[in-house]
Amino acid sequence: MAKKIKDFSHESLQDKEAIANYLKAVMKGFKKGEIVLSDDEDELTLTPETLAKLKIKAEQSKKSQSLSIKISWSSDTESSIDDTPLFIDANKTK
Repeated sequence: MAKKIKDFSHESLQDKEAIANYLKAVMKGFKKGEIVLSDDEDELTLTPETLAKLKIKAEQSKKSQSLSIKISWSSDTESSIDDTPLFIDANKTK
């Protein structure tokens, strides 16, 4: 019997402060070992493993910018993960 895949999806327009608070909540959930996502329709609880794969993608054009952050993990060990260091600087000025 196949396992049912649970998913959660939410999209809304938020200001910078609200987005920073959501990211802080995700960070706190990682440290605690449990991330609960919910809205009026759904709820999903994730339990992060000790090691997780991090993928960050950023794009910039004249009219728009985007930042995608993907974090994934499983109980299986992946040997092909790139361990190149990542640097994100929020204080750097032009």
